[in-house]
Amino acid sequence: MLALSILILAAVAVHAGTPDQASNFPVSPQLAAKYDCGEACQATLNKTNAKDLQIFDTPFDFDFYATAKNFSNSKPGDVLKLTPVDPDILSVPAGVAVYKIQYTSTDLDNSAVPSTGFIAFPFVRQSDPFKLVAYAHGTTGMFRGCAPSTSSFLFDYNSWTPLVLAGYAVVGTDYAGLGNNYTAHKYVSSRANANDVYWSAVAARKAFPRNLSREWVSIGHSQGGGASWKLSEHELVQSKTSGYLGGVSIGPVTYLYDALLDGFSKLKDLTEEQLQHYGIVTLLPSMAFALRAVFPKYTPPYFSDLLKSRIKLGQVAQLCDTALSGLVHDANLTQLITNVNLTSDPTLKKFQQLNAPAQGAKTSKPLLVIQGGSDSIVFPDMTTKAYKNSCKAGNAVRLSLYPELDHTAVVGASAPEWLEFIDKLFHHRGLDKFKCSMKTLVPFDVAHASKPLDT
Repeated sequence: MLALSILILAAVAVHAGTPDQASNFPVSPQLAAKYDCGEACQATLNKTNAKDLQIFDTPFDFDFYATAKNFSNSKPGDVLKLTPVDPDILSVPAGVAVYKIQYTSTDLDNSAVPSTGFIAFPFVRQSDPFKLVAYAHGTTGMFRGCAPSTSSFLFDYNSWTPLVLAGYAVVGTDYAGLGNNYTAHKYVSSRANANDVYWSAVAARKAFPRNLSREWVSIGHSQGGGASWKLSEHELVQSKTSGYLGGVSIGPVTYLYDALLDGFSKLKDLTEEQLQHYGIVTLLPSMAFALRAVFPKYTPPYFSDLLKSRIKLGQVAQLCDTALSGLVHDANLTQLITNVNLTSDPTLKKFQQLNAPAQGAKTSKPLLVIQGGSDSIVFPDMTTKAYKNSCKAGNAVRLSLYPELDHTAVVGASAPEWLEFIDKLFHHRGLDKFKCSMKTLVPFDVAHASKPLDT
């Protein structure tokens, strides 16, 4: 408790003088050194902090993100706040109208929590309601200032804009704990994140009952890919009355415990330079916050003192994903992880059991899973394992593999496939015989194709 109080006091001191900012606060050399962040670490932090502030670049609206006064009397799916966003502060496709929403969701224990997000509409009004797609974003950070709805481009990376340009309305949850900080953000807790996605769709339809379709589809990437997959197993979407038609899961986080075991075995002997090609290492600080949000007294016993210090700095400075990940760029795996056998860590196993999709649950709607063949964060063998396990449970899952594409690159590159799949879901056609199948896509010209890396 004393350690937490000290961190809070340090955070208050760091935040002073930044009234419109809720993340990525300035870190002095003296403060960095206090948390074992030397010159190389500080040089990286200066660059990555600036990058995060370019992403989460609008003045933080503390009034909007504050928990609504009517929250305590609300029920899941209720709209707590709704406001249009000034187009002059946005950088979205021409004609798109955006609203911020605060709504009631549910946590891991099914208790009510406030969550925020955005709703985006195409320019032209239609005779029928807009078809609704619930979008679940990838990793942005652990703290309130890292919410996609605080970004002028709403943290788009060819992820949700193809949908609105194709004529769909999009509701994008921030996830509970991002934007509003009533609760800690439960990073990659797919069960809690799936709740946020589900209730965002319910709330969006309450906010615009005449403008949004009763039927809806989900799509998510990375953290959101796990959420979309877990949503497909949610008891609330199995009946026709839910309106849920199916989902898309891109580069999904599935088995966290298995992935860390597999990742450490693959990477343990690599040099610092070689590790730069594997984005999974940079997520170690985020994993600490993910586990602590579910198990508050837990500290990974295999984390080194160096890594623990850097994680504390991340909390004090409220670093979003780019800067938080950058805290480990100057270290190799042996400097970050001690020689502790992960198989003896029951907490990590329990986290996976609580949250992972594809653990035998049944689904009643089609699911398209997309995976980059050179994904350095979510390894293809983990996604393939989850696909096979879901198929064994009797579910209808299609897995598409995109050769040589990394974690983020696969999102836009696969858009033609997932847009076609979503169109078929809404039109109730072409999926009559949808069943488990796996295919590898054939690139037109892989040698000359753009293949950006997640490093």
